[in-house]
Amino acid sequence: MTVVLPAVDVSKGRCVRLTRGKIEDAKAYYEDPLDAAKLWEGMGAEALHIVDLDAAIGIGDNIEAVKRIIKGVGIPVEVGGGIRSVGRAKEYSDAGADRVIFGTAALELKFIVEAMRTIGRDRVMAAVDHLMGRVAVKGWKELAQIDALTLCRRLEEVGVARFMMTAIDRDGTMKGPNIDYSLKVAPLLKGELYLAGGFTTLGDLGLLKGSAVKGVIIGKALYEKTLDLRSAIEAVR
Repeated sequence: MTVVLPAVDVSKGRCVRLTRGKIEDAKAYYEDPLDAAKLWEGMGAEALHIVDLDAAIGIGDNIEAVKRIIKGVGIPVEVGGGIRSVGRAKEYSDAGADRVIFGTAALELKFIVEAMRTIGRDRVMAAVDHLMGRVAVKGWKELAQIDALTLCRRLEEVGVARFMMTAIDRDGTMKGPNIDYSLKVAPLLKGELYLAGGFTTLGDLGLLKGSAVKGVIIGKALYEKTLDLRSAIEAVR
């Protein structure tokens, strides 16, 4: 069974959505992101995906707002966005985050090993975002000289068991997902794979049936109401 995780992205204290990761295109949906989190919880979400967008691109942070969400809901919360120190990861873990997501930092294997040692292997997730298979880092501003599958395999070698993969060319575009690469990668990994980026309709979710994908993260489609959360949950069961 595939799990649906609604996304709550936070910038300047508000719940927003971006298009292809561009902060200048941010559209605010809730002044208090906790309101969004509670809405999705009330509609049956089994877990939430929270991202501190400002921390991800290095223009500040929303740590306290994220902590309020973690403490304000009764379902598991995974947190990502600019987590580039073990101290920050531990801060979120201590606040009750079920998982902490590392993006750019995932390229540093020694750092990831230290994080797993500090907060526990089960609480570490690596975000391997990519453009046509090539890893994107630093808030998607740069492309690394490594492909996504190679990075995932290196991370598995040191013990990482959960991965999130976003095709950045489709994120927030409402044009459907580009998951050909991700679906090829999924059965090649030993760990769990979660996908994000462009899921807009029930038909998009149907592409995951029979796949090895553990979870799907949905953002703008829920806020723009092209997808109903309850229907999305049923569609991937």
